[in-house]
Amino acid sequence: MVFFINKQAIEIKSQFQGVTLSSVNECCCAIGILAKMYGLPIPTKFDTLEEMKEDIHRQMDGKPVPSEYASKIVNMLDGYIKSETITNELYDLLQYAYNEQRGFEPAYKAPAYR
Repeated sequence: MVFFINKQAIEIKSQFQGVTLSSVNECCCAIGILAKMYGLPIPTKFDTLEEMKEDIHRQMDGKPVPSEYASKIVNMLDGYIKSETITNELYDLLQYAYNEQRGFEPAYKAPAYR
């Protein structure tokens, strides 16, 4: 799995309205990004995506939203409703996204076309 592509997909999707994540890979990546932006430790690995989503929401609850980008990621993550199992490789992706997140905005910036 190419980890960078999943993180970049989230960054690109965040530039559009009404977009959801399209895979468990993107969801794990999103959880890692959110944990870092909210100043949380690397999330604990659970067996299912639903448990991972519940845990990140529990930890974010009551904290101020750090940026519009974070808000968009939360909305995209919440829009993914498939039941999925978290493998070690998916957890590695989550850790990668956490470690690579810098600041409160996406690293990828779309080119400005005129």
